[in-house]
Amino acid sequence: MRFFEFLRALAGELSGGRNEDPSVVPSKKREFRAPRAKDELGQRGEELAAARFKKGGWKILERNLSLPSCEIDIVARDGGTLVFVEVKTRRDEGYADPYAEVPVSRRNRIRRAAGEYLRWRGLDRGTPCRYDIAMIVWPDGEEPRFDHLKDAF
Repeated sequence: MRFFEFLRALAGELSGGRNEDPSVVPSKKREFRAPRAKDELGQRGEELAAARFKKGGWKILERNLSLPSCEIDIVARDGGTLVFVEVKTRRDEGYADPYAEVPVSRRNRIRRAAGEYLRWRGLDRGTPCRYDIAMIVWPDGEEPRFDHLKDAF
C-alpha cells in the first residue's frame, strides 16, 4: 500500500468509517499528457544517480517517493546513514551549481518529508540522516557529468 493510500484509509477510519472499504480511493480525473523532454531528462538523470550510488555500495530503498510534504527522488542507505537525495538534471552548464538549484523552501520540504518517512517506516528519530544533492549536466549527444554534494543541507 502506498503512503497516500495509507493516509486516505486512516482518514476514513478517523472520520467514523464513512468510507466502508478503505482500499477504495476515489481517483481524480487527470488529463493524459505526453512526457515532456524535460521529464525524460530528469528520469534519465535519476536512473544515472541511482546506478552510481549502487555502484558505490549504497542500498537504494525508495525512488520517487511521494509523501505529503513533497516527493523525494532517492532514499538510500549509505552504511548506517539514511540518505535523502534531491537529483537535478540539466542540459547545459549554466545550471551547474547544485546548491543554488535547491531553494530553501524545497530543502525545508525535504526535511519535513524525511521526518514523515521515518515515522512511516517506524524508524527511530535518532536514525542518522543526511541530505545530499546529485547534479547531472547532460548535454544532447554528450556524456553526462555527475557531481555529488554530500551533506548539502
